[in-house]
Parts: sequence; structure tokens; C-alpha cells
Amino acid sequence: MKRLLLLYIFVIPIISNAQQWKRQRKEVIFGVGAANFLGDLGGATGPGTYYLRDLEFSQTKTNFMGAYRYRYSQNIYFKGNINYGRISGDDMLTKTPYRNVRRLNFRSDIVEVTGTFEYAITEERIKGRYIRGQSRFPVNIYTIVGLGVTFFNPKGQYRGQTTSFAKENQWYSLRNLGTEGQGLEGGPGKKYKLWTVCIPVGIGFKYPITNTWHVGLEYKLVKTFTDYMDDVGSFYYDNDKIKTSSGDLASYFADPSIDFRNRGGEDIIPGATQAGQKRGNGAKNDSYMFGTMYVAYKFIKGANKSRVKF
Repeated sequence: MKRLLLLYIFVIPIISNAQQWKRQRKEVIFGVGAANFLGDLGGATGPGTYYLRDLEFSQTKTNFMGAYRYRYSQNIYFKGNINYGRISGDDMLTKTPYRNVRRLNFRSDIVEVTGTFEYAITEERIKGRYIRGQSRFPVNIYTIVGLGVTFFNPKGQYRGQTTSFAKENQWYSLRNLGTEGQGLEGGPGKKYKLWTVCIPVGIGFKYPITNTWHVGLEYKLVKTFTDYMDDVGSFYYDNDKIKTSSGDLASYFADPSIDFRNRGGEDIIPGATQAGQKRGNGAKNDSYMFGTMYVAYKFIKGANKSRVKF
């Protein structure tokens, strides 16, 4: 009789609590946060990288996230994500001479669709419940890795004086202009695609407010397989040939420093933007980052929703 009583008091509650996660496998997530770009344009002092030390914080933009998360086991989750955000870069903001002299800039709205695998480092807890033998640490910490596709469309801001072909401070799509001689003889080949495979990696933190509502924070570094999210990837092409083939607007965005010098600007590195000189670092593909605060709603299976105490 005593053994049955001990079984009822200690063992059965532990098993019941340990299986509680099976009744809360599914959740929807909505979030908002910050986006930043790591590539050729702008950045901190030094060469462009896809590391945090190259961040230009003034170029931080907004991103929005929607996701569906499924708990496969106690520690393993799968999540489908859609992110919409904006990234940008501007050579005017860096003090590194060989980047600043280009006077290039861009912005791009991006849509990212990914599937991620998440592994819980600390056990996710239900609000108000404690399982004997488990840590009372309230925050669920998890790692993130995934695979997906990012769609982008870089645009440049025209900073010359208004002319017949462009308006001052207006934004223009860059891809079809062929700013590095794409499609021309001796150029880098065909025009780049406006999408790329991407690999997000990161870490997340999640805290229960109630048994159904949670809040969280995620940081993701997203590696891409293109160097043209900013329209900059290889070498300067002969600007006169670009102008002849594609027009004045293409000529301007291929090398804005020419217009700058024509209007009396100082040429800090003579010859740096001539044909054949490096326009970007083709050895490194572009990356970007998302930092997102979110709320999550868990669906509780069956009648257990009314039985979960706070």
C-alpha cells in the first residue's frame, strides 16, 4: 500500500509533467526587430566582412517575422519562417579611403523563406510547473540552423543634380543597368539573379508568460551565395562603354565618383575607380543579420488547457 502511495505521489506526477510537452507541440510566432547588412558597401573602418566588427549601426533597418513552430521531441523543434526586412549600405559612412572613394550606396527590401532546425539547450518550461530533478532556470535557450531562399532587389540613390535621365535623391533599381558590364564583352557574364539560397544560423531565448503565451528574442546571421545583394561584386568596367551601351543612368551608378569629381569633389585616391580596378571583394559573398523580438502562441491539445494552472 505504501509503495502504491509513493508511486502516486512521486512517480506519476513526474511522468505526467514530462509528457506535457506532447500536448503543446504547435505554436505560431509573430515578431519585429532589426536588420543589418554585411558586405562590400559601407560598414565600419576596414575591409568589408560578414562579421560583427564591420557593422554600421546607422544603417540598421526594420524586419518582420512570421513563423510556425513544431516540437518534434523534448529538445528538437522544426520551424517554417517568413521574414521581410530592409538592408542597406553607404560608402559615405565609412572612413576607409578605398571604400569611401567609390561613393556607392544601396538599399534592398528582402523576403526570406526558410526552414530551421532548433535544438533546446535548456528545457522549455510550462508557466508555473516544476518537474522534480530539472533545473528551475526559466528561460528556454536554443540554437538555430536552417536552409532557405532570399529574394532581393538592390536600388541605388541618385545623388547628382537633377537631369533629363534622373532626379536628385530618387532611388533606381540597379540590376538591369549592368553596372559592372554584365552582358557586355569582357564583363563578368550574365546579369545576376534576384534570389539566392541562404543558410541562417543563430541563437534564441524564450520565456513563458502564461501556459499559452511566450515572449522571445532571436539573433540570426544569414549567409548567402551571392555577392550582389548590394550590386557590387567584381571590377570596374569601362565607363564609356557602359554609357554607350546602357545610357547615362547606368554610367552614373557604375561609378558615382565621376559625377562627384566633375562637380569639384576631391579625388582622394586617383585612379581607384578606373576600368579593371576592384569594385568589390568577389571572394566573399554577402551576409545579413536579423535580431527579432517575438510573441508566440501555443496550441494546447485536448481538454488540458483548462487544467493547466498558473
